[in-house]
Amino acid sequence: MKSKKRNPWRAQILGLSFAVIGVCEIFLISDVLSDIFYFDIATSWLDHDVLESVAVVALGVALVAIGYELLNLLREHRESRATVRAASGQLLSVIEAKFDDWVLTPSEREIALLLIKGFSVQEIGTFRATRPGTVKSQSNAIYRKASVSGRSELVAYFVEDLLAGENLVSHSNDSGGRTSGNGP
Repeated sequence: MKSKKRNPWRAQILGLSFAVIGVCEIFLISDVLSDIFYFDIATSWLDHDVLESVAVVALGVALVAIGYELLNLLREHRESRATVRAASGQLLSVIEAKFDDWVLTPSEREIALLLIKGFSVQEIGTFRATRPGTVKSQSNAIYRKASVSGRSELVAYFVEDLLAGENLVSHSNDSGGRTSGNGP
């Protein structure tokens, strides 16, 4: 959450760094052109060497600011990827633990996972080389054992806590219905 609070500040620093680079680029291009065409761009109030020094220092500061932000973004990206990987693995572990708690048969486990993934009864029947009626019957047994009224509640059982950012592991030791008060 820390990075979300700093986003406006970080965006302003990056915008300022971009503007500094733009101004310095214009100055340095004009400096190169003045060297090629032999005219002086010094002002009465500031020497040419001072202008070049200011441009170099400003570019250095902008480079450091952009580099620092790039490192922060790369770190946040790594952390986000690790969180997604952990959440994916954790969700599958929680689902499997719930299947154990609900005492689902191997066929029911397979069907329940396919239902959670969003496959239709017809598709599941095709995958498993069984009739849709058999899949419906096993689906109803799954819903009964899970104490849910249908597929949407079965999916919501696992998904709602992810969307709310809660810890699914606390629910993995329940036997049947939910105890968190947050859903089905």
